[in-house]
Amino acid sequence: MRFLVLIHEDTTCEAGPPPASLIDAVGAFREDTTNGRWLDDGGLLPPQDALHVRTEAGATSVLDGPFAEAKEVIGGFFVVESLSPEHMERWVTAFVGLHSEHWPELSYRAEVRQIVDPG
Repeated sequence: MRFLVLIHEDTTCEAGPPPASLIDAVGAFREDTTNGRWLDDGGLLPPQDALHVRTEAGATSVLDGPFAEAKEVIGGFFVVESLSPEHMERWVTAFVGLHSEHWPELSYRAEVRQIVDPG
């Protein structure tokens, strides 16, 4: 099973750059495949740099900003392969826990969604 983990960042939080201890801990965590295998990840540019394309009533249009300010935005993602939803819950709880331990000033939440495989 594959899962998409969306990182929702609190835009009001000014946590600064990640500490070196977190970088090291995440590096070690990435090597542990007990509950899941890290397949891909990425950070996202701010929403004001996004392209918005929409379809409505049979018409496709590109939307121009500015868009409403959001208190929370999707700042990054992970794709993880895991044996079950229970293993995935353990993976993401441990991952978020690393941030609580090494970067307590940071405020974010992780949303986990199973990816539907074709067929």
